[in-house]
Amino acid sequence: MALTHPETELIPYAKGELAAAEHERVAGHLATCAACRESLAAFGGILESLARTAPEPPAVPWGRYRTELREKLEARRHRAWTAWWRRPVPLALSASLAAALVFIAVRGGQQPATVDVASVEQAVLGARLDLLRQYGIVENLDLLENLDVIHNLDGLETSRKG
Repeated sequence: MALTHPETELIPYAKGELAAAEHERVAGHLATCAACRESLAAFGGILESLARTAPEPPAVPWGRYRTELREKLEARRHRAWTAWWRRPVPLALSASLAAALVFIAVRGGQQPATVDVASVEQAVLGARLDLLRQYGIVENLDLLENLDVIHNLDGLETSRKG
């Protein structure tokens, strides 16, 4: 079994940043390996000296920072609102919307062309002429027209007499 040294885990082990399982694995290795214990002691000394020599971070004036941030945000909002019309995209959008409204106003007033119902019926009947030929009505259509003329003639005779 090859012995692997947890060199990359020694500093997180010294700082207490390892998960429980990793911590136990490194601790088990340190119990058996003197070289790793020496490395850990050296890293621990370096970390302690860094902690002592590192300067304290300056106190942040949060109140002044918030005030400054609010002022910048207000200025940006105001600037964004007034600069909106100066940008080319909103201008193009506004112009296209105006053109669309004018087009709708002009074209909306025109009435669609009226459709001749008789021509539509003739077209439908012409398309279905083969179907109508199967019926006996088409063959006797001339007789039916003559019957209508006879009825109209009877009406004419009574109107002439009266």
